[in-house]
Amino acid sequence: MKKLNLLLTVIGIVALASCNTEIDCPENPLFPANQVKFNSTIGGMGTRASGTTWDSGDAVGIYALNAGQPLSEQGIYDGKANIKHTTPGDGIFTAATTAITFPETGNLDFVAYYPYQTTISNFSYPVNVANQSTPAAIDVLYSNNAKGMDKANSPVSLVFHHTLSQLILNVSVGDGVSSLTGLSASISDLKVDGTMNLVDGTVALGSTVKAIQPVVTVSGTSATVTAILVPGQDLSSAKIAFTLDGKIYEWTPEAQALESGKKYTYPFKLSTTGIVTVQPQATITDWMEGYTGTSDIILTPNEDPQFTVDKTSVSFPASGTLTDVVKLIAEADQAWTAAVNSEAQGWLSLGEASGTGPKDITLTAQENTTTEARTATVTITAGGSASFEPIVVNVTQAGSTPTPPPSGLLFPGSDFEDWEAFTGALNSYGLKAYAVESTDGRNGSKALHINGTPTGNDYVFTATVKEGYSTAGKSKIVFYIKGTSAKTLSLNVYKANGTNYHVYNLENYSQETILSPANEKNGNGINSYTGTINTGGNWIKVTLDISSILSDISSTPGQNLFAVKVGKTAAYDLLIDDITLE
Repeated sequence: MKKLNLLLTVIGIVALASCNTEIDCPENPLFPANQVKFNSTIGGMGTRASGTTWDSGDAVGIYALNAGQPLSEQGIYDGKANIKHTTPGDGIFTAATTAITFPETGNLDFVAYYPYQTTISNFSYPVNVANQSTPAAIDVLYSNNAKGMDKANSPVSLVFHHTLSQLILNVSVGDGVSSLTGLSASISDLKVDGTMNLVDGTVALGSTVKAIQPVVTVSGTSATVTAILVPGQDLSSAKIAFTLDGKIYEWTPEAQALESGKKYTYPFKLSTTGIVTVQPQATITDWMEGYTGTSDIILTPNEDPQFTVDKTSVSFPASGTLTDVVKLIAEADQAWTAAVNSEAQGWLSLGEASGTGPKDITLTAQENTTTEARTATVTITAGGSASFEPIVVNVTQAGSTPTPPPSGLLFPGSDFEDWEAFTGALNSYGLKAYAVESTDGRNGSKALHINGTPTGNDYVFTATVKEGYSTAGKSKIVFYIKGTSAKTLSLNVYKANGTNYHVYNLENYSQETILSPANEKNGNGINSYTGTINTGGNWIKVTLDISSILSDISSTPGQNLFAVKVGKTAAYDLLIDDITLE
């Protein structure tokens, strides 16, 4: 999707179904009659780099807050945190799972952002602009203007603004350059990561420095180079290089602080002589304007012959995407050869072993089925009478995962072998800080370690339903524990509406037991933390009998599925491993 300023209008949709007047119409708990829908329009202040309309599947995240409360776990209204809303492309957004509704009395504030991310920890949105290939995916938008809203205020407007910075380089030909076809560019020595605070939309700069490849659009004798950058750093730290016909044109900007929501536009001419012919004014479009550059910057190529590459190291995963490209920059008549060291020739190959002039050299690795990482070198040597030193590119490939996860996992990562899969399966509240990854799992595997004294009756984590989940043919949830705790565990298995839950309480637990659902009150099971756990240093199996509740277990992707809860002011030193559905 492409837009610089974005307007979302929140419209309460009352969808009353026709039903017999003698029978009460039941309300769908996921999509109640007064659910809020979002109807978006594009503001008149400009467009985003990636277009002016929504694309099918675009998604935003919405937080509903009790009026006057900051974005926090205590301030969130009715659990409506990071609610995903999507559009088929017509600008009308609907809730992907549980809808947001206005209360009968009282007011709400709203915080929203784009693009949507499934897991948000501590209300901190991760930012990374290293990959510029899809600008819409890194163009982070934020809104917190809608405050004190209720049903009478409909429609509610959410006005979005950009939180990152944009750099535009308008390039044209100068003396000695007839075409920009084949132009490429790189920006190095800038930090590419950071975080956006969803409480106020401010962006904090990260620490990762990495070269980025901006988007280059060429049309004969002109080109536009576009990049989205993380604010909070100075453009003078960067080195910007253009490569054309085997020649490199380099530019180091003057001091210019990058600010959130601003665009910085510079005009360039590539010239072999450095002669200025015209000085067109810069074009200013959508983003708030920073430096606009009132005259051309004339770049001439480096005078010395070039024989270099855009990177001297390449990293491959064990499997997946196993190709990469090294750009060789050389004079048009410079011959060269490239070779892989003999030890690596069985798993690494080159698409181009020799040539003349500049070239994209493709590196292809074979899948690494061993658990050991491996290394290689690619040496590029200049031919003829050239005195260039050989170029060495260092290549590494990771080892494969030693043990595949067992079948029957309740949710991705529930055996804790793939920690990223586990945390990615959790709802927006994430994981408590005292729950950490451990290498002391069953049979030498990994496990979840609850190690600390919670200050409240905490949800350690809540896992969500993922695609492909089914309870067909199943009758129990099984997991294993090891260790001690001064209070027991309580487990929530969520009902079909994704909000209410069945409860299983371990109580005093020191030997294997099959547990049944606890008594309910107001539609929910009653959590109890009375009792202690002591496994005597052994792994003990815990079985939750779900045979009586199979017809009322959450199954819609994105809904809450399973939660682990602990009691307050009690010491826990407890390992959990291999949560499965059997």
